[in-house]
Amino acid sequence: MNIDTQSVDQAVTAMAEVLAEYLHPEEVRLLKSQWQRYSTVSVKMMQQCVLDATRRYPELQAHKSDIRKGFWDTLQSGSQQTIEADSHNGHNSHNEAIKAPVAVSELVLAFYTVIEALRSQLSEIESRNLFLTMHQTVSQERTFKGHHLNISQFLEGNRPFVPDNEHLLNNLMQLAYVCLCDVAGPVEADEMMFQAAEIAKQSYPKKLVEKLF
Repeated sequence: MNIDTQSVDQAVTAMAEVLAEYLHPEEVRLLKSQWQRYSTVSVKMMQQCVLDATRRYPELQAHKSDIRKGFWDTLQSGSQQTIEADSHNGHNSHNEAIKAPVAVSELVLAFYTVIEALRSQLSEIESRNLFLTMHQTVSQERTFKGHHLNISQFLEGNRPFVPDNEHLLNNLMQLAYVCLCDVAGPVEADEMMFQAAEIAKQSYPKKLVEKLF
């Protein structure tokens, strides 16, 4: 999914359209004005918007999964429309093939959320040690052969490509735990993993998150 081309206003408008099916127009307007404070469109922003809506209006909890999917669909659709508009405006001067944004599964997004939650609990030195060790191990492990995984991108606040594969993501999470034990110690690693899982469960179904561990 390419969300870099979208403005906050585009994203917020798209999300408001999804909520219009569930809330009164005035309630949607209040949420929309609240979300306008964000400076950039990001995965974290979308997750927070889901939390904002379901916390303010508990009756939305039952529709949380549908709302989250609706948010992603509208964001993805908005990105593709922007790309096509740029192409028609002559920005695609070299006639490159325009690729539609690739949808990111909830399992992969949950994985990103857990990893980022771990990073937020570490010092800069601990974080560097964790991801560089993971990166080196991934490049050597037979399990990950054939997959171009640049784990070190997490250090830059980016989200490297990871396969939408439950088995491989589970192996990556186990590797993260082993490396975390080396960096912070087993007791601290257990607590950090628990906290990261709890954070992910705020945005994704419990059973989905548990597939990673």
